[in-house]
Amino acid sequence: MLIGWINRADAALLSASSQIVTLPGSHVQHVHVARKWHTAAGIKAAALTLDMGAAVACQLLGIMGANITATATVRVRASNADPAALATLLLDTGALAATAKEGYGQSYHNFTLTPARYWRIDIADATVPDNLEVGRVFLGPRWSPSLAQEYGWSVIPIDPSEIDESYGGQDYANVRPQRRQLQFALNWMDRDEMFGNAFALARAVGVVGDVLAVNDTLGGVYITEQSVFGRLIASEPMTHEKARIYRQKFTIKERL
Repeated sequence: MLIGWINRADAALLSASSQIVTLPGSHVQHVHVARKWHTAAGIKAAALTLDMGAAVACQLLGIMGANITATATVRVRASNADPAALATLLLDTGALAATAKEGYGQSYHNFTLTPARYWRIDIADATVPDNLEVGRVFLGPRWSPSLAQEYGWSVIPIDPSEIDESYGGQDYANVRPQRRQLQFALNWMDRDEMFGNAFALARAVGVVGDVLAVNDTLGGVYITEQSVFGRLIASEPMTHEKARIYRQKFTIKERL
């Protein structure tokens, strides 16, 4: 499992290579994933360039609320010298196959930890109907727990749709968007990992800030179904179960 909660992209000076004036690239920095960046009509390959203001270390990319498909590619580049992040590169992942699946619009990528000021994210998908759409971008450091989540973890689709029944017994649905909820516990942490990561995460984001949990990082086949970008729905206690063994539970509700 990979977990990120410090989104460097949100504080960056961001520009898009293509955008609709009313749907600019800066929308990927907005808390609501449904508020999207749209490229101009017919543009199916575009880039986001981010100036962090100073060199910051990033290792995890998440793209959420996008219309990309499994044929999409994503490329990440970073530089301390070139504001366009095209030259004097400290990182170049090359074109990576997106992890997107129909109905999810998400892609996750883990790369070498790199401190850099200028970052560039290229997204391309020739199969989208007209133009690219992206709702949210996470770019920042990540934590890979020393041991994976305990068995008993769960992911559930939450459907808030309302059903009314007529006198004749027919159902009438007020259909609302579904979201997922991921619940897991991390155990067997020592004191440093607990306070340096798990407790630091919970303390930093509370029930308001964003958390990205990328699950099934080894299997990969169901990485999209099992990974969630959202917020913690409750503050859970840190438990010191035994000598030098700490445990904490997380429940992340997907943002739409």
